[in-house]
Amino acid sequence: MRSEQVLTTYRLTFVALIMVASAQTIMQSAEGAHRHHALGLAIAEIAGAAALAWPRTQLYGAGLLLLVFAVAQALSAAMGEWTTHFLQYAASTLLIVLLDVRQRSPSG
Repeated sequence: MRSEQVLTTYRLTFVALIMVASAQTIMQSAEGAHRHHALGLAIAEIAGAAALAWPRTQLYGAGLLLLVFAVAQALSAAMGEWTTHFLQYAASTLLIVLLDVRQRSPSG
């Protein structure tokens, strides 16, 4: 399998998992005390993931996702939860974009 195919597979898998997690958050947000924050972040996350799925819009999607992950990480920390999965999602987002830019460069 070529590196372009690996990146495409990883990109689409990551986008699908983010969308599933966001949909789960939307379904659970009706019950939570922070439902307005969760609902807004989940909707923005779905939009960012959809944009990340396409190389032409990946920079917009990555920017939106990184913002969502930063806000979610800050909200979690404010609630006393020191989870790291938002940081892992941010790292994956950066990996996808940076590898794609590298592959598309003339010297890549």
